[in-house]
Amino acid sequence: MVSWLICLLSVGIIVSQDDGLPPNFVYLEPIVDFYSRDPITLEVIVTDRNNIERVSLFYRFDENIDFTRLDMQVSYQPVIFNVEIPLDEVKSGFIQYFFWAKDEFGNEATWPSGGEDLPMVLPIYPSIQEKVKERKEI
Repeated sequence: MVSWLICLLSVGIIVSQDDGLPPNFVYLEPIVDFYSRDPITLEVIVTDRNNIERVSLFYRFDENIDFTRLDMQVSYQPVIFNVEIPLDEVKSGFIQYFFWAKDEFGNEATWPSGGEDLPMVLPIYPSIQEKVKERKEI
């Protein structure tokens, strides 16, 4: 009985050890265009042998120097994380963003791997109302 408990404890220690590897990402490319004054929803799959402690989205618009951080929430599947950028922040131009994740042992990773140096860049189109205003001014 005691040897069985020692064996079980040993397996538990081995399973919960740091694997030294950062979380892995699978990028879920948005299937809709982004428009100003509309919220932006982004998703990413994050996996790791250890528990994921935190997943965040870092983003900025156009010429902003600093990135804004939003923590992502677990979605309808335990490995899918999502976040919504509020509509009042979304303006036409471009959005630059990257994902960051950390596991329970402090192993970190970004996607794209360049992080803030090589973020994803996607266009944000003017809303229909903005297009109407532009035509009236011309």
